[in-house]
Amino acid sequence: MTEPTRCLGRTERHALQQAHERYPGGFEIVGWKRVRKGLRSPVEVAVRPFVASVNRERARLRLLACCSGLQAERSLVAAETEIAASFVPNFHQLSIDPCLPQPGKRAVWAFVGAPGSGVTRVVSGLASRLHGRDRCTVGLISAGDESHAADLRPFADASGLPMHVAMSGSALAAAAASLGHRSLVLIDFPGAGPRDGDRLTAHARALESLAPTEICAVLPADADEHAMQRQLEVFTQLGATHIVLSRVDLAARLEPALRAIVASGIPLAWVAHGSTTLGDLTPATRDWIDRASGQVLAAS
Repeated sequence: MTEPTRCLGRTERHALQQAHERYPGGFEIVGWKRVRKGLRSPVEVAVRPFVASVNRERARLRLLACCSGLQAERSLVAAETEIAASFVPNFHQLSIDPCLPQPGKRAVWAFVGAPGSGVTRVVSGLASRLHGRDRCTVGLISAGDESHAADLRPFADASGLPMHVAMSGSALAAAAASLGHRSLVLIDFPGAGPRDGDRLTAHARALESLAPTEICAVLPADADEHAMQRQLEVFTQLGATHIVLSRVDLAARLEPALRAIVASGIPLAWVAHGSTTLGDLTPATRDWIDRASGQVLAAS
C-alpha cells in the first residue's frame, strides 16, 4: 500500500528527502503529482517501503538524476513513467566486515586497485595501524618491479618492517613463505584498471598461485560512478573479498560509491580519508555508513 508524502512549497528533491525520513530503511517511488503549476508549487509523492524483492538493478539508478531531470512543463504521464523506475538505495543493506587479523592465525592479504586509488598508501596505513596490535607482526611484499617497490620501501625502512619484492605467482608465494615468522603479510599490487588487460591477467595468475587469505579492492570514493562500477566488476572477477574505500574526504558526494558497493555485494572493511600515508584509516562501522548516507541526502 502506498502513502502520499506532502511537502508544501518545496521542490521534488525536498519532497523525496521527507519521504526518506519517513522510511529510513529505503523506499520505492510509485508516482507523484503537482498540486498547482509553478516550479515551487506543492508536490505530492507517493512512496512505499522498499522490500528485498524489488529488482536489485534499480539500486544502480541515481535519485538525483531522476529528480533534477523533472521540469514543471513535463506532462504528468512522462514524469510518472520516469519516476516509477526510481529507487532510493537501502544503505543499511551494505555489508560491513572490518577484516581484522585473528590472534594466533597467520594471514596473507593482497591489495588491488586502479592506478591512483591509493593502494600503497592503504597498505602502509594498515601496516602502521595493525603492527604490534594483539601480538600482530606485519611483513610487506611489493608485487611488482623495483620502480613500483620504490613507493613502499621508504615506509618499510622507516618502520623497520621486513619487505620483499616479487612479481610472478611462484615468487610471491616464496616471498610470503619467507615471511612465515610474521602473522600478517600485506601485498601491494601495482595499480590496474578495467583497461589494463595484460596487467589484470598477470594479477589474476599471481593471485591464483598465491591463494591469499583475503583480496582487498581499494576503491577511490572520488571516482566517476561508472568507473567505480567497472572497477568493482573487474575486482570481483579477481576474487575480491573486501573493499577499502579510499580518498573519502576528496569526494564531493559519497552516494555513488556507497551505491556501487551495495550493488557489488562485497563487504566494506576500511575507510581511508585523504591522501596521507599514515593515520587516515579507520575500520568501517554501521555508524559511519549511517552518517555518510545521511550526509548524502542532506547534500541532495
